Amino acid sequence: MLLCALFSSAPLVACDVAPPAEAPVSFNVRALSGTACGDPDNPTPGTSPFQDISSLTIAVRGIDPDTGAFDTLVRESTSLKGASALRIKNVPEGTGREVVLYGAGSAFDWYAKDPDVTIKRNSDNPVDLLFTRYGGFSCVAAPASVVNTIFPATATLGDGRVLVTGGFTDVVTDGGGSRLTAPSDQAFIVDPRTGELTALGTMGGGQGRAGHAMVYLEATDQVLIVGGFSELRIDESRAFPFAFDATDKANARNDYVIYDVAAGTFTPGVETMRLRRGFPRAHALADGTAVITGGGPWPFDTNEAGYLDVEVFDPEDNDNTGGFLDAKNFRSFYTRAGHSLSFLKNSAEGLTQLLVWGGTTPDRSVGHPAEVFRQSGRQRDGVNGTFVEVTITNQAPAYTYFHEATPLTGNRFLVTGGAAWDGGAIQAPRSDEAWLLTYTEDPAPKINVQKVPGLGAGRVFHTALSSDLVNVSVLGGFTGVEAITTDKVKYFDLGNPTGFWTTDNDASGLFAARGGNAGLVVQGGPILLVGGESSARPLGAVHRASVEIFTPSNLPEP
Repeated sequence: MLLCALFSSAPLVACDVAPPAEAPVSFNVRALSGTACGDPDNPTPGTSPFQDISSLTIAVRGIDPDTGAFDTLVRESTSLKGASALRIKNVPEGTGREVVLYGAGSAFDWYAKDPDVTIKRNSDNPVDLLFTRYGGFSCVAAPASVVNTIFPATATLGDGRVLVTGGFTDVVTDGGGSRLTAPSDQAFIVDPRTGELTALGTMGGGQGRAGHAMVYLEATDQVLIVGGFSELRIDESRAFPFAFDATDKANARNDYVIYDVAAGTFTPGVETMRLRRGFPRAHALADGTAVITGGGPWPFDTNEAGYLDVEVFDPEDNDNTGGFLDAKNFRSFYTRAGHSLSFLKNSAEGLTQLLVWGGTTPDRSVGHPAEVFRQSGRQRDGVNGTFVEVTITNQAPAYTYFHEATPLTGNRFLVTGGAAWDGGAIQAPRSDEAWLLTYTEDPAPKINVQKVPGLGAGRVFHTALSSDLVNVSVLGGFTGVEAITTDKVKYFDLGNPTGFWTTDNDASGLFAARGGNAGLVVQGGPILLVGGESSARPLGAVHRASVEIFTPSNLPEP
């Protein structure tokens, strides 16, 4: 559904200062119905916000031209019912304007936001906004040709759209166990400004993969799709049933695909990595390259020290067709699998630094769950970057695999869930596995570790994301081969140290229990959730993709 609305701004009067010029602003407001996907093949009919909303609040925030502070510039309320156009006055022209629409309806509340609007004089300044259900889930309709998967991957493109690829489509029995198999080669794009899903077809013959990594390379407007599995073994005799042993290495991939955003094409890579990597962790670097770490058997491979090595992908290599730099002996201190790789900062020299956490054991890492990756300024000249050990202070952390590390303000990270190493094996996820990490350099790298109880049910392969570096939404996950059914939606508030955690019981009731989905924050703060299943046991028929936008109730109202 689409509502076209015109907002106009009139001049502000200030002494001895020329007032901002009049700058009309037009909005294309679309909406998703306020219903979770549930059964994606037969979604429950939803509620239209254009019929539901009785009162609409419009707020524009930005740098106040008088005070220099980031503040609310305009805030007005109006009735939406029967309106064909809306008008708001006295909005100064300028860049970095934040526009929020909040609709109070008889059934639900509704939310839409664009965090970065430029208002220019003599222009209509078109802005696309999407209404989604506030504190709930809104289903993005998928065509029957786009099927649901476990362990797909997502990447945000330069224009804010989201690329989704791969994932397993089947679980089959195998003797006394089972296997996740039939990896998909499908790809599609979700546009969070319009709520539309566009199928791209296939990544190419033989390119089906799951548990892979994707990195958007801004300088070349490409996406690196690398590694992953062709199948993954499930062994329910183990406390942590997802199994990747040294004998399973052939099930992982060492190749890559490049998606060219402008051309809309997928091209297989001309080289391969030195090792096969499942669930590798990858991150873009400041010089346009990408680093790829880990992805070996877990908890570790006693016969293979090669997973200490990292790969650096350079889209300019091989005459701009892309390839891996000759980074011999570029090694981390400890082999890792199921670890996290998080952005710390770009140095004064413009070089990227990343925090590596977990995915190892106390013995194998000699008590060092963390390292810092520091990029070299001469990678293309054959000069490797470095890894730096980190001292742990305060509390002794758990050594977890497949946790989530969510960046927060002040070089802090919230680590949630994961399966901990304990007594010779990776154990089942434990309840209240949540830690607040505070990184400092004074001058050597240190991490202060603080346990933050209140998460509730243990989980792996879940989602934990923040749009403001203060509030975190934690959703879903597996507790074993089954998805958790309690504490499905939890909120963490860094600004409330006396009560970090709350449970959103309303959203939990709406959330279809699942793990192994992909998730990321999209325009305005909502969370896009793609794929995942309620169980890693054989499921029967394949259904169309589950694609939802969750708009957490911890997003500030205007």
